[in-house]
Amino acid sequence: MVQRGHVDVETRRPIDLLADRESSSLAAWLAQRPGIEVVCRDRAPFFAEGTIAGAPQAVQVADRWHLWHNLSEAAGRSIAQHRRCLRVLVPETPETHETEPDPAEGSSGSPWPTGHRFAHRTRTVHATIHALVEAGHSRRAIQRQLGMTSRTVKRYADAAKPEDLFTGQWQTRTSVLDE
Repeated sequence: MVQRGHVDVETRRPIDLLADRESSSLAAWLAQRPGIEVVCRDRAPFFAEGTIAGAPQAVQVADRWHLWHNLSEAAGRSIAQHRRCLRVLVPETPETHETEPDPAEGSSGSPWPTGHRFAHRTRTVHATIHALVEAGHSRRAIQRQLGMTSRTVKRYADAAKPEDLFTGQWQTRTSVLDE
């Protein structure tokens, strides 16, 4: 037997359980409680029908979980539909950065090895921003395309090489693994 629970949204405590998912059962339950002003529900049609019949004065709203769930599904569908559009916004980095690291990078004195994820991401973003600048895009356009702040785009664009960005707390922090 499937039971449908009724919960007080403000206190988050159960109120009652219905034995089925019929709109007539919900309508009868609501009719016995004329003080109900708001019904928080999912999109099941029997909830709408039962609420209209049993508590026509009540405002029907979607619950928080279903709102987030529906939003994430809609966003996923939208991204899937526009995947080609999004791919055009970020040009591919030169193949030399993708396939084979530059030997000079390994001997540059960088605190991160060539395969380190931070170093790889920094090198990739640096190459992307410099390619967009060389293609004539403004820094503001790059900022919008890549979803970065103007300060971040400026930092990457002003750096002659990615290793110039490997400064700060990461170089001076000691670790128990240093020895």
